[in-house]
Amino acid sequence: MTTLDTLRDATSVEAIKSDLLRTAYENEGSFLHRLDPRVLLLWYVVFLFVPWLFYDTTVLLGLLAFVSVLAVLSRVSLFLVGLMAFTVATTLGSYAVVTVFTGDPVAAIRALIPYTLKLTIISVSSLAVFSSMGPKTLSQGLRSLGIPRQFTFLITYGYRMLPVLFQEYHDLVNSFRLRSTAPDSPGRFRWRHYAYLLKLSVRAFYPMIFNVAKRSRVTVEAMEARGFSHSLANEASTELRLADMQIRPKDVGFFAGSLFVVAALALFL
Repeated sequence: MTTLDTLRDATSVEAIKSDLLRTAYENEGSFLHRLDPRVLLLWYVVFLFVPWLFYDTTVLLGLLAFVSVLAVLSRVSLFLVGLMAFTVATTLGSYAVVTVFTGDPVAAIRALIPYTLKLTIISVSSLAVFSSMGPKTLSQGLRSLGIPRQFTFLITYGYRMLPVLFQEYHDLVNSFRLRSTAPDSPGRFRWRHYAYLLKLSVRAFYPMIFNVAKRSRVTVEAMEARGFSHSLANEASTELRLADMQIRPKDVGFFAGSLFVVAALALFL
């Protein structure tokens, strides 16, 4: 098997679907998943601001290493990591191309590195936190912080719909492939093949949107038949949903340890 075939298998629709669904639903054994969701959300809010307090590249690299370790422990999707790395690399590259015509590209990239590191730290933190929380955990954490249940239900419903949408989109693409003719020659670098797949992907998108609208209407009617609107104002229902949430010593230890790491990086680097 050639390198191109291996890359094609790794970036196929089925491989990406399996990787994303594993990240969303099968991270129950990860380190951050065992922590209280309220502590994780608070930690995430803190780390949205912490990178902007520093300008030293060494400190920012230390913070990036710390959140990267947490991302590894959270078993983040390799597809998402690769997409983020590609975005960072193309952003720096585009700035370099622009500054070739406007000034010194080396100086411009050197000035942009701290800013890019800060955005990367926030992105990796987001991947680590939200990859470790399933739909139920995230919904409970947001509800306990006072977020309306209508919003938390939308998040949970979106998570639950992901496998259905992926499978339906994959089936639509396959059905269009069966009813259409592939190009006789793939062309140089297989550009005809990829253009053919892109065309099928666009054609399969619109039927999926119509099916989603129909399925959403059926879901709303089913939820109303089960008393969803009545439960929104029922305090007993809210208490029952949040009864198993509690902040334990390991949650406090994780939060305090993270602050200690930040202080250590700021003082000794």
